[in-house]
Amino acid sequence: MGKKISPSGAGAIRTILKSLDDFHADLRTETEDKGKISRVYDFFYENINGTFTIVTNGEEVEIAVLNISNGKIINLHNDLNIRKLAEYVLKNS
Repeated sequence: MGKKISPSGAGAIRTILKSLDDFHADLRTETEDKGKISRVYDFFYENINGTFTIVTNGEEVEIAVLNISNGKIINLHNDLNIRKLAEYVLKNS
């Protein structure tokens, strides 16, 4: 069982990366436009859930946004570790 995420969402990505077995992402939609692939996942982890949007151009993650049900939004601008989580989701879903 992984550690719960604080209501503020602080350290959420780092906490999830330490307990990947408790993180689940289900692909909801996938679209392609001009070589870029956009994927939207529903995700579940311990006490939170939400959507995870990943946009790739080839193998490169260009956009990664975790929208948590408590209103917290985490992206590449406020937590670079989200790239690792995006790469994990792309390889394992």
